[in-house]
Amino acid sequence: METDYAIMFADVAGSTRIYESMGNEIAERLIGSCVSDMINITQKNNGRVIKTIGDEVMSCFPTADDATNAAIEIQKKTVTPDSETGVKLEIRIGMHFGTAILKDDDLFGDAVNTAARMGGIAKAGQIITTEYLVSKLDEKKKSAARLFDTAKVKGKEEELKIFQIDWEEEGNVTKFASTADISKVANAKGTIFLKFAGEERFYTDSDFKSPVVIGRDNSCNIALNASYASRVHVNLEYRRGKFVLVDHSTNGTYVKFNGQDVIFIRREELPLLGDGVFNLGEVFSEKTPGQIAFTILQQP
Repeated sequence: METDYAIMFADVAGSTRIYESMGNEIAERLIGSCVSDMINITQKNNGRVIKTIGDEVMSCFPTADDATNAAIEIQKKTVTPDSETGVKLEIRIGMHFGTAILKDDDLFGDAVNTAARMGGIAKAGQIITTEYLVSKLDEKKKSAARLFDTAKVKGKEEELKIFQIDWEEEGNVTKFASTADISKVANAKGTIFLKFAGEERFYTDSDFKSPVVIGRDNSCNIALNASYASRVHVNLEYRRGKFVLVDHSTNGTYVKFNGQDVIFIRREELPLLGDGVFNLGEVFSEKTPGQIAFTILQQP
């Protein structure tokens, strides 16, 4: 019989690398313990574990709130590094709410495929879900959701709006894209989301009548109290479909795209792609005041 479920896929990011670097015995202990935690958290939040495949747990919940509670708790559980090895595992989670069939202790249907697709999009430390699941959340949890991307899904004519649940500061976050902003972002050719000094902003291509100026001076569009930043440090521009960082500083700018080495620019420019961070005037360290995280959403 068809029933509505919130469906979740959660797996350990980079498990192959963990086996290679730590060896089979330690990796199996770390990942096995993590999978056990995910199972326990699922059950504690009214969930049902459908199956485990290696480092992945597939589960379903009666409500979107239950699934989101479990996803946030799973992410928070992995924040603390392992006491013996110092290794901190990271989890990627994909979710969707929809109709599915529970048969022979397995779950089938289009909603399962969509949830799996969200899991495939998610990166380490992310909770990725659909607009429909977000619509089923209570107001507090909706406030932690932001528009993340749009994508074509096989078998569906319309593009799917994809959301990320911000869990690290749940209940105390400023959304990159509020409900009122979703239409603007969805219709933009390009959008850049910025997070810095406890604040979050986004700019679409239509906002770039002039560059966004970033630096230490209070007259800048984004002013940061960073000792190594110049008064006018960088310009953020939108040119020919790309967001471009233009450095004007004395100490230069350090840029790191996710999964890549640091790039240093001084009196140069660099197109920004995907996700990453840039730092004004000094190398990266924890909570550097001149650090700005960015995510770029481009329409196909």
